[in-house]
Amino acid sequence: MLWLLFYWRFEKEKGFDQLIQSIKELNKRKVDFEIFIFGKGSLEHELLEVHDKNVHYFWWKPLDEIKKYLPNIDYCLMPSEFLETFWLSALNALSWWVPVIWYKKWWLEPFIFHECDLFLAEWNSTSEKIVSIVEKLSKKTNPEMISDKKAFELKIKNLLKDYTEDARYQRFLKLSGFKDNQNKKILIVSDFVNKAWWIETYIHDVKNLLETHWFDVILWWWILPRWFVWKWKKRIWLILFPFNIRSGNKIKKVLRDEKPDLIWFNSLLRWLWPNVVKFAYNWKNRESNQTKIWMMYHDFWYFYSFPSELYNLDDCKTPLTKENFLSSWKCKNIIMKLAIFFKYYWLLPLMNTLKKCVDLHLTPSECVTKIASESYNLNGNKCKSFPHFIQK
Repeated sequence: MLWLLFYWRFEKEKGFDQLIQSIKELNKRKVDFEIFIFGKGSLEHELLEVHDKNVHYFWWKPLDEIKKYLPNIDYCLMPSEFLETFWLSALNALSWWVPVIWYKKWWLEPFIFHECDLFLAEWNSTSEKIVSIVEKLSKKTNPEMISDKKAFELKIKNLLKDYTEDARYQRFLKLSGFKDNQNKKILIVSDFVNKAWWIETYIHDVKNLLETHWFDVILWWWILPRWFVWKWKKRIWLILFPFNIRSGNKIKKVLRDEKPDLIWFNSLLRWLWPNVVKFAYNWKNRESNQTKIWMMYHDFWYFYSFPSELYNLDDCKTPLTKENFLSSWKCKNIIMKLAIFFKYYWLLPLMNTLKKCVDLHLTPSECVTKIASESYNLNGNKCKSFPHFIQK
C-alpha cells in the first residue's frame, strides 16, 4: 500500500487536472494506494466526481491538521508544470521528511529523489508520468531506497537551516540595517490584509515574526470581500485601479500619523496600483527622513503576460520592453494579442514608479531575482532574494 498526499490549490496551473486524471487511471490499473487531498479551488467539481474509496478529501485545513496524517504518508504529489516563484508547499513537505514527486528542476533539483523525478517517467503528459511513477513506487522493495533516504534526510537537514524563522529574521536585519529588538515601526502594505490568499497569509506570518522581536508592525489596506462579491468587483477594479486616487490619499494620512521607519509593499496588482508608492515616496522626500521603501514580488504578473503559462525561465524575455513583452507569449489569437498589448501599458506606469521610488526590490527566490532585475534594469544591489521560511 502506498500512501500519498496532495495539499495545494485546485487549479490547472497547480496540475490538479492532471492529478485527477492520474487517480482515475491508477484505479483502473488497480494500483494499491490511498491519497489524502487538502485544499480548494475552481476545479473542486472534478474531485467531487471521483467516488473511489481510496480518495480522501478534507477541504482546506491548516498545517496542524494536515500533520496529523503524516505518519502514514509515503510521498507528496506536486504535479505543477509551470514556473513557481517559490516552492513553499514542497519545502513544508520536505521538512516533514516526506519525499516530493515533482519535476526535478529549478531550486528543488537537489531535493527530488531520482525515482520521484517526473522528467524520467514514461509517457508524455504529467498525468501519465504520475501513473508511471506511483505504479513503480507501489511495487518497489529495493534496499537501495534506505541509503537514498539517509542521503535525502541529510540534505533536508542542511536545507532547513536556511529556511527557519530565525534565518529569515537574520536576513531581514541584514537587509534593513535595523538592530535586534530595536522597536522600529514597519508599515506592510498589500491590496488585501485578511488571510485570503497565500500572499496575505505570508504577510501575517512576517508580522507575527517581527512582533516577537519587538518591532511595531501595521498591516494596511482592504479586507478582501466575500467570494461572490469579489468575483464581480474584481473585473471592474482591474479597469479602474490605474486611476485609484483614493488609496493614495488614504496612505498619506497613515504615513502622517504613524511615521514608519520601513514601508514594505507586497501586492499592488489588484487594487492599489502606483499611487500609494508615489505618495509614500513623496512623503519620504518631503519629510527628509530615513524611511526605507521596499517592494516584494510574489509572482510573475509584474514581468510576464500570462504567468500560469510560464514553464521555462527563458520564455520570460528581458528587459521589459514592449517588443519583448508581446513576443514572450506566442499565440495567433488576435484577441489574446490585444490583451497582452493592453496589459503591457497597464503595467508600464507601475514599472516606472517602482524603478523610481523603491529602495530595495525583494523576490522569493534567485530565479525571480534574475528576472526582476533584468526586466526593470535595476542597478547594483537594488534587487535581492528574500525567501520564505518554513511554516509551522
